[in-house]
Amino acid sequence: MPSAATITAAALAWLSVTCTALVPSSQPYSAVRTGFAGRHQTRLWRHEVRLRSEETPTEPAAEESAEEAAPTEPERPKQFDLKAANTASAEKPFNQFDPVLSITGFISRRFGLVGGLAIVGALAATEGVEIVKGLTDTGPQPGSGETITTASGLQYVDILVGTSGDSPKPGNIVGFNAVVTIGDVTLFDTYKDKPVAFKYGQRPFQNVVCDGLEEGVQGMKVGGKRKLIVNQELAPPGVKLPPGVPIIYTVELTEVLNSYL
Repeated sequence: MPSAATITAAALAWLSVTCTALVPSSQPYSAVRTGFAGRHQTRLWRHEVRLRSEETPTEPAAEESAEEAAPTEPERPKQFDLKAANTASAEKPFNQFDPVLSITGFISRRFGLVGGLAIVGALAATEGVEIVKGLTDTGPQPGSGETITTASGLQYVDILVGTSGDSPKPGNIVGFNAVVTIGDVTLFDTYKDKPVAFKYGQRPFQNVVCDGLEEGVQGMKVGGKRKLIVNQELAPPGVKLPPGVPIIYTVELTEVLNSYL
């Protein structure tokens, strides 16, 4: 039986032969060992880089987390769009509670086509009357020139007689032009400025309005022109007339309106 020393020597010889066969003669064993170590270090470095990339968040993720952490601004109130509001209101249907629309709608539903035609005929007749009045109205007509004296002592002369509209009554707004004179002195002339308006029956009087003027426009219509001869009792308050000299109003009525105040 070989000794231990013999066995050890044989093993070393076998290892020497094996290494010589595996490693080319042009490349020493130390170089092979270095190559293996380099590849091993490369694998370790790649593994470490992969681990770091998994632990470190990417830049988009960091931005998302920053956006989530940042406080959100409160939503600003929207500005009022007048154009859109007008468009929306224009698209809304006409007021269903309008009396005329309600009545005509009821008649049309109740009586059908005949009722609708009757409504159209009534409206046309109303408008036709107004049209006829406009066509046949020849405007103010010359007055008689006669001097008329009332119970209060007021005197008036119709220069032009109006034929359209209503005569003034209490509560109406009356507009007029006037030239006011005492003798040869002109106190007031609205033709050089603008017409005067007053509420019929209102007290105290305003401007040049007085009892004589208020009584003198009774019965007049728009377009009418009248000369009023007003004595001291009917003159404006505070006006002192010379003895026997009246205050003269030459009045032209320009409008008579209803007042809702």
